[in-house]
Amino acid sequence: MNILLVSFMQPDAPSGVRVHYLQLADLLRQQGHRVDVVTPASLGGWRRYAVAAVRHGFYRLGATGRALAMEADNFLRVLWSIDAHQPYDLVHAHDAGSGVAARRALGGRVPVVVTGHFNDHPGEELVLQYGLTGRPAAQVLRWHTYLLAQTRYFLGVSEYVRRRTALWLAPQALHTVIHNGIDLTAFAQAPADAALLRLARGRQVLLNIGHLEPRKNQRFLLRVARALRTLRQDFLIALAGYGPDEALLRQQIAANHLEDVVLLLGQCEQVAPVLRASTLYVHVATRENCPLVLLEAMACRVPALAFAVGGVPEVLAATPEALLPPDATAEAVAERLHALLSSAPDQEALRQRQAAAVAAHFDVRRMTQATLGFYHEALRHFQAASSRAATSRPLAFPVPDQSKSLTT
Repeated sequence: MNILLVSFMQPDAPSGVRVHYLQLADLLRQQGHRVDVVTPASLGGWRRYAVAAVRHGFYRLGATGRALAMEADNFLRVLWSIDAHQPYDLVHAHDAGSGVAARRALGGRVPVVVTGHFNDHPGEELVLQYGLTGRPAAQVLRWHTYLLAQTRYFLGVSEYVRRRTALWLAPQALHTVIHNGIDLTAFAQAPADAALLRLARGRQVLLNIGHLEPRKNQRFLLRVARALRTLRQDFLIALAGYGPDEALLRQQIAANHLEDVVLLLGQCEQVAPVLRASTLYVHVATRENCPLVLLEAMACRVPALAFAVGGVPEVLAATPEALLPPDATAEAVAERLHALLSSAPDQEALRQRQAAAVAAHFDVRRMTQATLGFYHEALRHFQAASSRAATSRPLAFPVPDQSKSLTT
């Protein structure tokens, strides 16, 4: 099968989306499929300057334009990077926008499968990112709802997002759930990060990995650190990642004298070693779909706890005691962490059940086979729909010219 993978997410972005599609591309190639990957970074030549001009034009449209400028930029970059002469059988887009761009580039001749990596609604994420309200917010939401309405084949990485998104998809669209998957062997065999172990100095490490931003909620973990320090001293909260909240987090760490118990690790190219050096993984994001990092922690046999939001309960279904109430206070979370850090048997029980769950449900090869199965279902559906459309067209007969008289 000739497959085109497209995404608005750059191939070097610190995101689980990028990990997902690059990993999927490699596994599909290993099974003998031809796979091309197109992202905004694929565009070269003079067209880059044309895209920049369009982006600047959007900026003149005010708040809505600024929010949609990057969307327009990504759309044109993907649209113009696709070779329409390639004999693709199917497109797999990792956001609705790149899916529409690919459909336009290929003239709608192949099915386009879209994976929903967003948390609740893709437009809501832009609204929150740019702080939009009123008409600009409504326009951005309308645009992304329109993109979803063009989607006929949809993969949700959680039942939570599939159920929500089904309301916005094209009529009679096919949709199913295929959870994220990871390479269990690679994570199980990774060595522990020696630098983090040295910095911990024998203390128990509570790790959090993610973009430093309000949605990931690392500010809450600083409050947890303050509360936990009143209960014990033998811990270190390590935050891995970078982002817009970094300066604020450093200020709050200094203002609350948390330098001895909170460490900013910066961006980690490989997450498995830092996970292997940790005692617990703590995920406090306020909006989530199917966080890949929870699967990575479970594969590394690091007990994971997380706020019960979005698709998280599906990931931690085998260990409901690992779910934290989304409205929990920092003090309540600190007490829960203190109890778990104090009980080696409880940690081991959590470790074993989560490791068994990730092996049973979230192996990357299982994910790949399920994805291929949906590809074939989409192809059959698309071909049947195309045949019905062809047979329903009226036959074209020549129409005589009534202006001319018949002669014998």
